[in-house]
Amino acid sequence: MTSPEAVLADLRTAWVDALSGRLAGLYLHGSLVAGDFAPERSDLDLLAVLDRDPDEALLDVLGGLHADLDRRHPRWAGRIEVEYVSLDAVRDAARGHVDREHVIARVSPGELLHLLPATSHRVVTWSSVRDHGRTLLGPEADELLPAIDPDLVRAALLDHVRDWPDWVVEMTTPGARSYAVLTLCRAYQRLRCDKQLSKRRAAVPTAAAFPHRADLIGWARDWWYDAGPDGDPGRGDDVPAFVREVSAAVLAGESGGGGRVR
Repeated sequence: MTSPEAVLADLRTAWVDALSGRLAGLYLHGSLVAGDFAPERSDLDLLAVLDRDPDEALLDVLGGLHADLDRRHPRWAGRIEVEYVSLDAVRDAARGHVDREHVIARVSPGELLHLLPATSHRVVTWSSVRDHGRTLLGPEADELLPAIDPDLVRAALLDHVRDWPDWVVEMTTPGARSYAVLTLCRAYQRLRCDKQLSKRRAAVPTAAAFPHRADLIGWARDWWYDAGPDGDPGRGDDVPAFVREVSAAVLAGESGGGGRVR
């Protein structure tokens, strides 16, 4: 299997050639940066910062780039997640103008390349890239991207947590369900201690906070990082129940005052 670094080097070369003049910066984030990468499971997460909002014409170019990359590295097909956003969109978000009519382009596992609104949900990723991203092309992330008010990031993360009980209903595979559990663990810890932990590291303190869910959290961690089988039944209704419980605990903690999950 081609190494992640070889795939990134190939992608970097192809993107420079095809997007010359449009690409302001390219940044790696997610598990490979956090030291939490599972070779058989994890995706390569990237943020591409553009000189202007993507459009249908650029989507055609990007579609060809991703198709070629998948052909060259078939074991990584469907595991390269890239978000394309204009620098103006991030700057507007940093000023609190998240209702502006910017669009982004995005491709992710199980999701074809497409355009979508640059909603306030996205500031969680943009802020994380600025603070922790690894530069592949262009200036350092904290030189190019503006700082985003922590309160805006927190509000966006709370929106994610609020929406997860609806999202998890559609998640039926063991991979999707283990991802849901670990993602809620990470969100809970981010809101509780203002630190961006990896999914693996967030699992332990969250199990301590929800001891009656410790077995489920352990299952999700072990399935994800120890190559769990696709035939695993996925713990039935336990996962949606856990997501609802953590979401409710987070939102109750916010409404209870102090602005932090208790």
